This record gives sequence, structure tokens and C-alpha cells, in this order.
Amino acid sequence: MVRLDATAAGRGFIVAGLVHLLAPGLLIDAARYAYDRVLSAEFDGGRETNRRLRAVGLVLLALGTVVASDDRSVSVALSRT
Repeated sequence: MVRLDATAAGRGFIVAGLVHLLAPGLLIDAARYAYDRVLSAEFDGGRETNRRLRAVGLVLLALGTVVASDDRSVSVALSRT
């Protein structure tokens, strides 16, 4: 059984949101590298990519704020078949 703390998960969302807001170019470069190495495909980040990444960052910040304010934990049971 795995126990997930809502505060820790919320903080993770907040950090991810900040990275999306503050360093979209770094994320685009990482995606371009991963596409090239793993998928052998060309990543074409258009002019709107930075704006979209920042929008995702705002959503992640909002989600992280809501999740972090909840003082609960979630238990997840994993079973092998």
C-alpha cells in the first residue's frame, strides 16, 4: 500500500507550475532532446509553445494550491496479477 500526502503532492504541482512559468525554454529544449533521442522524431515548437507552457503552469499552480491546502492523505493499493 502506498500513502500519498496531499501536502507533498500539492507542493510538487506548485514546483512543476513554477518551472513551466519561469523556464518554458528549458522545457522545450528538453522535449526537443527527448524527441530526437527516444522517438527519433523532430520536435517543432512553434511560436505559441511558450504561451501554452505558461498556461499549463498557471493551471498547475492553481491545482497545487488547492491540493496542498487539503490536510489529507490518500492510500493506493497496488496488486500484482
